[in-house]
Amino acid sequence: MSTTNLKYYNTAINAAQSGDIPAARTAIESALTEDPNDVQSWQLYGVVLNALGETEKAEKAVAKVKELGVSEADELIMKAADAIGQNKFGVAITCYEDALELEPNRPEVYVSYALALMQGNYPSDAEEAADKAVEMAPDDASAWYAKGRIQRLRGHKVEALASLKKAIELQGTLVLARYECGMILAEMGELEAALECFEQVLVDHPEDQNAIEAKAAILAKMEELNS
Repeated sequence: MSTTNLKYYNTAINAAQSGDIPAARTAIESALTEDPNDVQSWQLYGVVLNALGETEKAEKAVAKVKELGVSEADELIMKAADAIGQNKFGVAITCYEDALELEPNRPEVYVSYALALMQGNYPSDAEEAADKAVEMAPDDASAWYAKGRIQRLRGHKVEALASLKKAIELQGTLVLARYECGMILAEMGELEAALECFEQVLVDHPEDQNAIEAKAAILAKMEELNS
């Protein structure tokens, strides 16, 4: 998987695991434009299409996976993605662990594994897996995003902010990282900086309801403090 394709793929994984399926679709379609013969991207595309209810297109994506051929590890990764779509995080975690036993040198799998562990309520193991992803791929924005998100959810705001800023430095278009930064800054009372984060999210995604609501809440808080 090329560096550019990997960035799109990881962005799609992050979006899917955060529940933003339309953003996941956009990212994975970009990955397939970059490399139309990448099996992992076609696997994820099928999962995303199923989540959107586009079963006919999903079946075509699965057929493409079979046409290209798939390794045992990739089959496990596809099963993990399906399990996450059904909120079966224990199943997903087991699949990722089995995949990593077969192919341990894949940082993108550690990213997905880390986020699944966090959703499965294994915070310490999740941060350890994210650290491993960053160690293996220090220039991968998605690895830093996963680490920052997990740190934020664990209440480690300062460390999370540093990780998320690193993700943005590596990939300025990583909207999820900007959103997480905005949430942390708002919690820390740095409202101007938080507002800037959400405004940047809205530049890229003007209809993002969460960002719209977050911006409105910050403006209301600022008005309250100034009154």
